[in-house]
Amino acid sequence: MELKTEKQGNALIIHANGRLDASWSDYFADCFEGYIRQGEHILIIDAAGISFLSSAGIRSLVKIHKELSKLKGKFTIVNANDFVVNTLRMTGFGIWLSDGSLPSLKQVAKSGPANPALPENCFLLHSKGAVSGEYFIGWKPFDGKDPKQYGVEFNHTSFALGIGSPAQQSDQDELVHGDFLVVCGHFVYQRPEVKSRPDFILCMDHLKPKAEVVQYLGVDTELSHLFRFNPKEDGSGWLLSQLAVKALEITGSSTIVFVILAESDGLVGVSMIKSLTQVTDKNKPEGLALRDWLSYSTERIFTHEQALVIGFASRGESTTHQTLMVPSSSFPGLWIHAHATVFPYQPLQNGQINLNEQVEKFLNGPPPKALLHLIDDSRPSSGLGESAFIRGALWFTPIKSMEEKI
Repeated sequence: MELKTEKQGNALIIHANGRLDASWSDYFADCFEGYIRQGEHILIIDAAGISFLSSAGIRSLVKIHKELSKLKGKFTIVNANDFVVNTLRMTGFGIWLSDGSLPSLKQVAKSGPANPALPENCFLLHSKGAVSGEYFIGWKPFDGKDPKQYGVEFNHTSFALGIGSPAQQSDQDELVHGDFLVVCGHFVYQRPEVKSRPDFILCMDHLKPKAEVVQYLGVDTELSHLFRFNPKEDGSGWLLSQLAVKALEITGSSTIVFVILAESDGLVGVSMIKSLTQVTDKNKPEGLALRDWLSYSTERIFTHEQALVIGFASRGESTTHQTLMVPSSSFPGLWIHAHATVFPYQPLQNGQINLNEQVEKFLNGPPPKALLHLIDDSRPSSGLGESAFIRGALWFTPIKSMEEKI
């Protein structure tokens, strides 16, 4: 079996030559899985060169159909010979056949008109303007100050990150403060222990997650823009700071909140082994002793997994809330604070997609693998650099101002 591809508008045309039988069905299905993973969800199979189709070949087509259906994609078979056409119709799969010619389908596959006011692959979700009057809690580990604890309740428009703990359910529960993130009100928390896995509480109409937080960046808003990204022309992915700068440029704002849901090209981050709220002047770690409290990634991790990232980014003059952000080594004057949780990879539907629906889908699937505070490891020669992403979705909205919670 030989497969050659041709891109036409928003469709991928696959010219297939050979026998689609038991010897080649797995190879055929694996190739198509790769096309789908690369973001190709409208597929046209030019079957002029397929001389034979067996039951094993039909099973591979069924598998491809199921994967595309999850993403609201589809495939069409054209130019099939009489044997292939009759086999598909007799087995009940004639719906995959098209009466159109390949040239006519190429014309249909052309991309739709773009919004000239926005960059390519960018969608305006609403235009309510910048969010203002949101709060942050500026406690930082190792600053010598005792953390103050605040109760927070999240709803479907909450986006936040920081250090905290799920609210106590009884007097016997122990509050252990670790890293957390909140996207569309869904609360994901990493207990600071070796080998611990993230836990989460879904935001529902009858259940609003509550937390006790000591460090906090948070807003209640709808995200105004969606930017869909793929690998660049040279095949490289997008750095975290590059996506943040892209969002800042599109909005023209100096501060944004953003969410990334994308295939990871390697994450660089740190997780707590012990809660940093337990650090005092007497046990303050220095040097290598930090590794008793924090676990640093020693290589780019979770490559080709699905990452859900919530972050805040700011450019321009220094402001108070930037004390919770770190400067980017790639873009002078850019500050970022971001947390990420990791799921097993699943491809995303192309085009405009709903963030809350996507997050609920992942949280209702296999449990998250990790939660990381993302860092920029800019050490000379040995540094890992930034987290990077291959393809996915970036939601964001401008923030007008943030006020410190006292």
